[in-house]
Amino acid sequence: MSWRRWERAAKLYGKTRRPVEKITKWNIVRGDLVQILAGKDKGKQGKVNQVIRVRNSVMVEGLNTHIRILPKTDNFKGGRIQSEAPLHVSNVALVDPSDNLPCRVKYMYTEEGQKVRISRRTGTVVPKPPELKDRKDFKSRATYIEGELDTKAEAVTKVTYIPSLNSFENDVLISLGREDEIKENKCSEL
Repeated sequence: MSWRRWERAAKLYGKTRRPVEKITKWNIVRGDLVQILAGKDKGKQGKVNQVIRVRNSVMVEGLNTHIRILPKTDNFKGGRIQSEAPLHVSNVALVDPSDNLPCRVKYMYTEEGQKVRISRRTGTVVPKPPELKDRKDFKSRATYIEGELDTKAEAVTKVTYIPSLNSFENDVLISLGREDEIKENKCSEL
């Protein structure tokens, strides 16, 4: 049995960590410039390194840090390093590019039909960062090298199904070459 009171109480009363209600509409993505609204780094701006949607958190580059003590290993001498901690998404706000102040955003469609983020305060477009298109495992699709376990590009783009207005039974009869037995669709009579 644990000597920590809160752990003992959790075992006795069966209390566990409450599940997090996940946010469905995210306005902040990796690479965005955000301003911290609460905490020790309040008012500072930084770039989002990582978005943790399961815990409704974001990691901001160089902010909300704490000291982590690492032990000595064979190839590392050990010591103290600064490590970033996650921030709840409600404690950060997206920065408006026109005046570098925090803002709320709404989504609208342009005349070309593209969905964009717009600052509610100034009405300017807040563009999505270019880092969002980069993936962690490869930078661009053109430079990706297909492996032996990957599905080949020709197999993905090959058209294998051509839709028709015939019923399933009529399609089977046509593929078997028995067009004389085809029944007329009830929809064609209307």
